[in-house]
Amino acid sequence: MTGKTLSPPESSRASEPVAFNPDGTANAAIDFLSDIPVTLSAVLGRTRITIRELLELGVGSVVELDRPVGEGLDLSVNGAPFCKVDVTVIEDTYGLRISEIINPFAS
Repeated sequence: MTGKTLSPPESSRASEPVAFNPDGTANAAIDFLSDIPVTLSAVLGRTRITIRELLELGVGSVVELDRPVGEGLDLSVNGAPFCKVDVTVIEDTYGLRISEIINPFAS
């Protein structure tokens, strides 16, 4: 995502802000962290297979995942769950639309 500017959508201003004030500016308390790079990972699904099954995979093989069709993907930041997302298309690339922010403090 190098070179792309991210901004909060209008709808996020009425809900819990993640890192922005109502006027769209970054909170001063976290401003000094804003240039630290993080790794975003979108997880489509998971499955467990044996080494034998892994070695039998080849071009054209199909691996069934545990996620139902139509369910959002999990997005993590540096390996920690962050939100649920839906896949969208932006011109000729994939994009992710946030559908739910995961509260790390909820039990």
